[in-house]
Amino acid sequence: MIIDFNRVSKSYGKHNKALSDVSFGVEAGEMLFLTGHSGAGKTSILKLIMKIEDLSYGQATVNGFQLRQLKEHQLPQYRQGLGMIFQDHRLLANRNILDNVALSLWIRGYGQQESRKQARVILQQVGLGDKLAFLPSQLSSGQQQRVGIARAIVSKPDILLADEPTGNLDPDLSLELMELFMKINEAGTTVVIASHDLILIKRLRKRVLVLDSGQLIDDYRPKT
Repeated sequence: MIIDFNRVSKSYGKHNKALSDVSFGVEAGEMLFLTGHSGAGKTSILKLIMKIEDLSYGQATVNGFQLRQLKEHQLPQYRQGLGMIFQDHRLLANRNILDNVALSLWIRGYGQQESRKQARVILQQVGLGDKLAFLPSQLSSGQQQRVGIARAIVSKPDILLADEPTGNLDPDLSLELMELFMKINEAGTTVVIASHDLILIKRLRKRVLVLDSGQLIDDYRPKT
């Protein structure tokens, strides 16, 4: 399994338990959703996988790394296998979208020319090949989210995580974006998406982990 959570709990202080005894596994190349009410624990799971937060209890293995044993100096190597997409885009306002995407490769040690070359290819794939010189402020919300996706996948991660990626988009754009995630998944990337859009989730017929108050209450696998 590429992701394996075994009785994982996460607490923020004595009386604030974000996750309680959560266990699940994800196979390499799988696509699934995390869903539940606001505060159910969806984002906490993504933060633990990204190693933005540390486990309080339990064990978790991601892409061959045991998270509790992961040292600070190992984080860059660990995160090279992960891509993360945020709801609020987090794009650099003073850089065009080509550089926003290329930056992900520069910080991994690629040269400027090679980084921009790969960024152009990815931006073309997400439908923004004609907007390379645009600043984020010149794009629609849906286009900005596509830049965020391009930035997350340009380094060809093994696992792609997305936190409410369609939260600010209308239904048509949301479906368009999800179809893009499915194409990324079909190319071999493991995709985990946190979303509360139950209508969209049901439409896509993928595995769904349902959280309630930090507990995993259902692991739904649609019949093929």
